[in-house]
Amino acid sequence: MTKRIAYVELKTSQQTSPVPEHLIAPGYAVDLEQTEIRVTPVDAADLLLSDVVYGEAAMRAARNGYDGVLIGGVPDYGLAAVRATTDIPVVGSGEASLLAAAALGEKFSIVTIWPETMDFVYDRLLRDNPIGRQCISVRYVSTHAEQSTLAEKDNFLTQMKAGREHMIERILAEIELAVQDGAKSVILGCNCMSPVAEILAARSSVPIVDPTTAGYRQLETMIALGLRPARDPRVSLSERADLFAEMVQAADLFAEMVQAADLSLGAEQEDCPVCVLHDDGTASCDLPANVPAEV
Repeated sequence: MTKRIAYVELKTSQQTSPVPEHLIAPGYAVDLEQTEIRVTPVDAADLLLSDVVYGEAAMRAARNGYDGVLIGGVPDYGLAAVRATTDIPVVGSGEASLLAAAALGEKFSIVTIWPETMDFVYDRLLRDNPIGRQCISVRYVSTHAEQSTLAEKDNFLTQMKAGREHMIERILAEIELAVQDGAKSVILGCNCMSPVAEILAARSSVPIVDPTTAGYRQLETMIALGLRPARDPRVSLSERADLFAEMVQAADLFAEMVQAADLSLGAEQEDCPVCVLHDDGTASCDLPANVPAEV
């Protein structure tokens, strides 16, 4: 019988899982399970919302009968909450990457495509995982100003995903600075960097840990071994999954109502870190389909 795995990521127009076919062992299948609401964690409030919407999507996957869930974001949004609601294996890309890097050497670094203004998501990842103490630096490739170009068809993320040489060189430069810091291996700080992981690994002086590969391989292994989340037997499984679903659905409906009211009243649209303004004056929270938005 085929084991079904859900890959949870941010709401986009993408229809298929970003896990490469060659990673999927015979007897396993991977489906995409997207969040109901699109949010990029530019501050602590958005980070909390990311935990809720990713957590709800993962809980939904568990209810839908999947054998395992992979959180497709290095910050492991909602990971602990999801594990409290289900008995199936749930793996975070970030936690899996930390374990893989630690197995390669005592010291490692994280190199991320995102700017330093998003350092708080990595601070939390390293703080929540004891093995995070072995991370000696986090290096950032882009700048905060570049984030404003995400709505453009050709931006630093699409250029990276396409393997543009100037973006590869920028990432490699930060990797080598991490090596100078003392890193014995480097974790790519975003699942959106997975398409160029092999290119970077071939040109780096230290091993490169791809979070998508690390997370997926760990999840497959846990399913094959029949492992489940460990919990205190005195505490029953949480029954809050339905409440998470109700919260997200209510928030999504409220946002649609507010947007509809603003447009009908002719309210002026303002730029925000997530919404994209269109030429006709309308706005949406959907970046172009070819923009990898997960972190």
